[in-house]
Amino acid sequence: MSNGKKLYKQISYNILEFKQNIPSKGSLLCLDIGKKKIGIAKCDEDKLISSNLKTLIRKKFSVDIIIIEEIIKDNSIKGIVIGLPLNLEGKPSKKSQSVTRLTKEIYSYLNIPILLWDERNSTIAVKKFLIQEVNISREKRKKIIDSSAAQWILEGVIKTLKNKN
Repeated sequence: MSNGKKLYKQISYNILEFKQNIPSKGSLLCLDIGKKKIGIAKCDEDKLISSNLKTLIRKKFSVDIIIIEEIIKDNSIKGIVIGLPLNLEGKPSKKSQSVTRLTKEIYSYLNIPILLWDERNSTIAVKKFLIQEVNISREKRKKIIDSSAAQWILEGVIKTLKNKN
């Protein structure tokens, strides 16, 4: 979906367009939105290092957005990356349509630049890493998988931003 098409003024599928909408200094927030949970990660203001922040158990949008807004204020966030769950062929799926709808709601409430970023297989990749490389228990994995997937997505974005300089 990197055809540069904008949904609204500040929602983009194109990383170069997103880069023009955010300051060179300033942290980014990443949301990995699922049906029941939202994994949340952030990067430093120089966009060099990402870290997982928390996993939000979804409630109503009005409750979730207040928590996200607090995180944005507390961390001086200048842009949001939202994982877009495309199918294996890179085409929109029912899940991606749901995430896109929620992205529009988030933007209308927060009015902050948003990048929709292909997040195919992020949770699978993170799960595999946590099992094979870190050897973390299933119970601990359950607690951090969503925020770690958000971190993995954000890591891809900040590496791409660095390469686009």
